[in-house]
Amino acid sequence: MTALAIVPARGGSVGLPGKNLALFQGRPLVAHTVHTAVAAGIADVVVTTDDAEIAAASVFEGARTVERPAHLAESTSRTLPAVLHALDAFHVPDSTLVLLLQPTSPLRTTDDIAECLDIHADRPTGSVVQMCRAAEHHPLKVCLETPDGGVAPVRDWSDLEAPRQTLPVVLRPTGGIYLVRAGDLRAHERFFIPEVRPQFVPVERAIDIDSAADLVLAEERAAALR
Repeated sequence: MTALAIVPARGGSVGLPGKNLALFQGRPLVAHTVHTAVAAGIADVVVTTDDAEIAAASVFEGARTVERPAHLAESTSRTLPAVLHALDAFHVPDSTLVLLLQPTSPLRTTDDIAECLDIHADRPTGSVVQMCRAAEHHPLKVCLETPDGGVAPVRDWSDLEAPRQTLPVVLRPTGGIYLVRAGDLRAHERFFIPEVRPQFVPVERAIDIDSAADLVLAEERAAALR
């Protein structure tokens, strides 16, 4: 299987300025992600960025870079268009397996990447998404506000009074790994392509860096996991 890792790392950040260059275990987050991908045996790693310093840190770790256009690097920009831009910039074949590795998930491991590839195997379509079992408030035990100012259940009124253990197990994407073929990304313009298969990690490793406090917590958990 031909696999390509794409690391989206724009220069701006609202929650933590300079986030993708923040140090984690002695490396900038973006460099740590590239290093993990290379160590996992991914021969081709591409970083899409609008920032020269991020690009330099990525190249130092063995990645190629593609300059992200300004309109794809705004605070409201979605990741998908930047990934599609990178695929087209390098003329990536539709059959290529694409690993989306976000720098903000530094507790992803080489074993996680290998497991995702094993789970996908050689399926012609479908995604693998890194997930954890959600430990927060069960999402079926909340209400949606209706346009007329009332409320409605997410699924059914009985869920709001049901014992939590009788409700379906809830999984949430960690943001750490999305694996899908390039052709599926182009055709469907999303990372969740049925059949979606999960790659599980413990909730302790499902950290998404959005603040300085998240970074400190990630360092603490990384130390505890050694």
